[in-house]
Amino acid sequence: MSNLAYLPGHEPDQERREAPRGPQLEDGFTRIANELLDALCRADFTAREFRVVHFVIRQTYGWNDKAKRMSSTFIAGGTGLHESDCSKVLNELIRRRVIIRHGGSRSPVSLNKHSGEWMPAETRKRTPPTTCPESGQDALAQSGQDALAKKDRKDTPNPDGLGTVQSHRAAFQIFYDAGLPKKNRQKAEAAFAKHARKRPDPIAFAEKLAANIAFRLEAGELGFDKLHPTTYLNQQRWEDELPEHCPHAAIFEAWNAEMPAHIEKVSPEDWTPDSHGFQALANAWQNFKTKPRASTGKPVFTEEAEGVAFYREVFRRLAQVDRIRREDAARWCRLSWAVKQGETVKIFKGEVA
Repeated sequence: MSNLAYLPGHEPDQERREAPRGPQLEDGFTRIANELLDALCRADFTAREFRVVHFVIRQTYGWNDKAKRMSSTFIAGGTGLHESDCSKVLNELIRRRVIIRHGGSRSPVSLNKHSGEWMPAETRKRTPPTTCPESGQDALAQSGQDALAKKDRKDTPNPDGLGTVQSHRAAFQIFYDAGLPKKNRQKAEAAFAKHARKRPDPIAFAEKLAANIAFRLEAGELGFDKLHPTTYLNQQRWEDELPEHCPHAAIFEAWNAEMPAHIEKVSPEDWTPDSHGFQALANAWQNFKTKPRASTGKPVFTEEAEGVAFYREVFRRLAQVDRIRREDAARWCRLSWAVKQGETVKIFKGEVA
């Protein structure tokens, strides 16, 4: 019965609804110098660049850190951008000296606080169209001049300021810095030039390869982090089928939430694509999602949300094991062990005691 009458003075107490508390400084804040904040207000960033810059500030200054290792997956989770876009934007900001990378391709990054060193975005100069000659003779002369000028421009810089050779070199550098081991540069550059010559825009071709490489590294494709650039080009690996994307960050979060406090927590920055645990998780995810089980004829899961829920349940069951609850379990109980496919299956079936 939903309609009830109460005697005067015997009405049930009404729950008080408090107004939303809103953000509070005591819940956390990010310190940044006013001079640097003013420089950010004047910077000619795109919307995506602003999102990545603010995320870098949040993850460094927000935690009183000078620099932090950030993968494309990690940045994508905090900005809402696609992983391949994060890789492109971050590389562009590094090129412009807005973001500084302290080391190799997977080293920590930070905001360059010396805003005077920031480079402006490259703009393409557009020349106004020339007027069409009125007379046929003028048109013929103009046509001959255009043909001669086109021939003369064969080895001269293009309107963007990069000649053919310079453009290929700039494009190759984008590819070479994408994350594969930097080995046999001369052979790699020759192999890149062979493919780039067939494309109208070498820069766009290099960015396509860089995005492909970034995705495969983030996905933890087996052995890909050891692949030489020349081999990647000669085998045209960018045309291979992409591996299943493994949401490492979401699985890390499930591990940290479900496991007891004395078990080591995991940060996305600690699990780089070249680590054994990263690749073990990626391979297990691929198999669970694509290979059918003998008992049911279907994969363990087919959607990303189902997969994350599966791993969360695995970690929940592991946390209930008596041996895991003991303090000494911290010496051996690691996520890198639990995500090995065979161990994950044992945990789920209750065979770990």
